[in-house]
Amino acid sequence: MKKLKLIFTVFLALSAASVVAQSRHFNSATIGMGGGGTAYVDGYHANFLNPANLMINNTGRKPKRTLGLLGGVGLRARGTLLNQDVYETYFTKGLVLEGQTRVDMLNAWFGSDVSNTRNVAVGLNVVPFGFSNRGKNTAFSLATRVRTIEEFNVNKGFMELAFYGLDSDHFANPVPVNFSNTVLAYSEVSVGFAMELPIPLTGLIEKLPFINGISIYAGAAPKYIIGLQSSELDFRSTLQVTPADQNGPGVITHDFNYSAYVYGDLATQMSAYSNARQSDPTAKFGDYVDYDGSDIGTLGSGFGLDLGVTAEIDVSLPALGILGKRQVLRVSMSATDLGSVSYSENPQEINANSIFTFDGDIGDDSFGDYFDTLSDSLENDVYGGFEARDTPERKYDLPGMYNFGVALTLGKLTTTVDYGVGFNDFGTNTDISFLTLGAEYRLLNFIPIRVGTRRGGDFSAAYSAGIGLDFRFLELTFGASTVSSDADKGTSLAFAWSGLVLRF
Repeated sequence: MKKLKLIFTVFLALSAASVVAQSRHFNSATIGMGGGGTAYVDGYHANFLNPANLMINNTGRKPKRTLGLLGGVGLRARGTLLNQDVYETYFTKGLVLEGQTRVDMLNAWFGSDVSNTRNVAVGLNVVPFGFSNRGKNTAFSLATRVRTIEEFNVNKGFMELAFYGLDSDHFANPVPVNFSNTVLAYSEVSVGFAMELPIPLTGLIEKLPFINGISIYAGAAPKYIIGLQSSELDFRSTLQVTPADQNGPGVITHDFNYSAYVYGDLATQMSAYSNARQSDPTAKFGDYVDYDGSDIGTLGSGFGLDLGVTAEIDVSLPALGILGKRQVLRVSMSATDLGSVSYSENPQEINANSIFTFDGDIGDDSFGDYFDTLSDSLENDVYGGFEARDTPERKYDLPGMYNFGVALTLGKLTTTVDYGVGFNDFGTNTDISFLTLGAEYRLLNFIPIRVGTRRGGDFSAAYSAGIGLDFRFLELTFGASTVSSDADKGTSLAFAWSGLVLRF
């Protein structure tokens, strides 16, 4: 029974982990300042947040050219499955998770309904290379980004299996045990261009109080998208465990169905196995499926676009002159990640529908031989007894967003306010609007100290901070963000590193 529990648990775990996450572009500066940056981020990162900002110099000290080598790494995770309240209450105080304590823990985490679901989404952004050049009236850039977005959903029954095991008392009646997993991984090659727009009546505008000058920039960054890998898995089932009694051994009944989408070599191998089973029921899964990932990057493609506009105003605020002579106000808008990516390399839909029954009667076999046979049967005949069929290419919309931001720089101090809302709800993107507030103070002019907060979206208030070294010619900075404890909306965590950024 212990081995069967292990086999079943490993199957579920491997299914959830068999594939490699709001979704606004973030780097060490934006994370440290609450997650905004629409009117602040410059250089090649502007390609992905607001291409118009290729024309700005947010500190007033940076040379015209910026080169990033592994020029930015960011990780964000959020979701109701990441419940800090539950973790602190039940996993940090030495409690034994059994009896009423286990019941209370699962109810606090999932609620009372066994069908309730919780999710976690993870987004990883890596900018392997970036270059930007800022001219007097125009600017251009080239940047690459690799993005992985994963979303994992489980119901309460799934976690009950994890914490109860195959407990016949708890699973005496059928319990739904469900999970789903979607992963989208792709890389982008983005070419950005920005220019200063002519402004009529400039002289009249500059006669307004506190305005010394104004410039308006517009930018666009079209990008080619290379589909690296993608997969979808939706597993639905009920589990029942009947205890042993004088009439016979206990019985485990798992009534399940699942569907999945796979591509490329993995799809070819799984299709070959499925076809082989039709003529040879003894075909072994391991003889056909041995995916090595060599086709990553050839599975799909698409196009995207980032657009933005920024108004930069040289203001004069005498009352705040003590903070510095350089006083600049920027107001920006952008629309990011417009487009889609399609996975078209041999798309296959995998389907299985079966009932697995285990009664513990080993017959005349030895204990070891019986469980070896059972393991093979689970892999090949039960959970591996799927059918594969051709399916049309799968198209995924990019995690598009609308962004609005304001940044005010007064000497060494910059404050920002941003508003954002996603066009869809996938991974770390959400169509629930949010607001961020951020501040940066440049100690000694090369040590940026950043703080920020983020409100709204689909999780509670987030608080962030960042620090590092930011010279004229070199940047090495970090940023991190976390969400205050929330029993209903879960937790969000984020971290970003600037990578090696050179300026000349």
